[in-house]
Amino acid sequence: GGYAQPPGGYPYANTAAGMPGGGGGGRKNSKVVAIVAAVVAVVLVAGVGVFFLTKDDGKKEDESKGKGGTSATGGENPNSPPGNTQAEQVVDMKAPTVNDVTTVAGAWATDKVFAKSSVREMLVQDLASGKQTKIPLKGNVCAASNEMTKDHKVAVVVQETISNSADCTRMVIVDLDAKKIAWDQTMPNAKTRSVDNVAISGDTVASAWIGGSVGYKISSKKKLWEAKPSNCRDVGYQGGKSLVAVVECGHDFDRPQVSVQKLDPDTGKAKWKYEPPKGVKNVRVASTDPMVLVVGAGDELASDVLTIGEDKKLKAKISLGKRYNKPCELEVNGCYGMAVGSDTVYLSTTEHDGSSDMSETNEIMAFDFSTGRAKWKSGAGEDRTIIPFKMQGENVLGYKTPSLGHGGEIVTLEPKKGKQTTLLKMPASDIGQGEQAFSVDAYSVDAPLIFVNNRFFIQDNMISERSSLDDEAPRLAVGYAPMGG
Repeated sequence: GGYAQPPGGYPYANTAAGMPGGGGGGRKNSKVVAIVAAVVAVVLVAGVGVFFLTKDDGKKEDESKGKGGTSATGGENPNSPPGNTQAEQVVDMKAPTVNDVTTVAGAWATDKVFAKSSVREMLVQDLASGKQTKIPLKGNVCAASNEMTKDHKVAVVVQETISNSADCTRMVIVDLDAKKIAWDQTMPNAKTRSVDNVAISGDTVASAWIGGSVGYKISSKKKLWEAKPSNCRDVGYQGGKSLVAVVECGHDFDRPQVSVQKLDPDTGKAKWKYEPPKGVKNVRVASTDPMVLVVGAGDELASDVLTIGEDKKLKAKISLGKRYNKPCELEVNGCYGMAVGSDTVYLSTTEHDGSSDMSETNEIMAFDFSTGRAKWKSGAGEDRTIIPFKMQGENVLGYKTPSLGHGGEIVTLEPKKGKQTTLLKMPASDIGQGEQAFSVDAYSVDAPLIFVNNRFFIQDNMISERSSLDDEAPRLAVGYAPMGG
């Protein structure tokens, strides 16, 4: 189940292993940025190269078979269920009519509001009164931060005009508490529509696009760095506890020198760097602390999960194969179908037969960060799938998708054995309404699932022209809260 290793290659196993440096150099404030979205073939460097391949070991026991985890009532802990776990719908944002595929990336929740990007505006709904505030934008949203600052500011990159062909040039910071734009600046050299990455860490916001990158201090609007042409280019950023960049160096499209760098958020300079094995071309950052990467080898966008220690060394490799769902989208910060705890990585298994021939189900699998070994599995139940999507303290949150006649559920799973506690049960909904208005499944999570203050929100990051056969308007987002709470 490891990687094929020709003579002179590196040892690579599911235990801690040091990785030799592979070029690329330190990060500079000046670099050309390119986002590589192509899927390319397996790399073979003759003589001194390394095959970087993933194989399913047929001798391994298939951990995805069988059931695990049970519903239970919670005790006195942050993951205890509310007095009433039955939810009611509190948000129903219908999508506006558009004539083309339109990006509406970005959704956030605080204890008081839910906010969602729409067409050339942002909608902010007060959760107590239901009142919506519309914040006009100069154009459509190109990219949005998954994170917000401590004082509830979020970032979106916006087209410079209302034209669908306009460039994505505007960095816009929105204050959700004040329900207004905090500031709006033109990004340097952002003459492209290919801006699909923006991330927040602390008081810093950073964005990367084809031809450039930039970082700002949110509180002061100060520009912290700006890209200039060089041998290295940022592919994108991941925010959160640390600001991390995926960087490519060199001009060989088939054999880029890839590194993952923790940045000083005040300067953009690298203060920590890890270089994945040769052959890795597609890198997503699932977590910055601890560092967990989802990488693609050869022609695969996602083939393995790598856990990286603070010593900059590989701790474990978890091969996805056909056993586990691919948890990430194309963006560097697009891993929405997995979760990472302090010492555990949580993935979902692919669907398999349930207890009857007519049912299918799957599980959440917990893997040890240091060894990559499976610790436990916890099942979705009959006719459901389950998706790990967020940590809540030391517990992982799972979303059980709706089944026939039943709404979805949010459960919390304790880290030792995966025992489930139900936090929220959504009401059953008809096709095209509520949860059923969204195509969310364990194998397809293309936008963040949001669970804040025991409220759950599902959103879409893209809308398209409506079919004349559609009886119901498509939704931007829906949200649920405990009944009477």
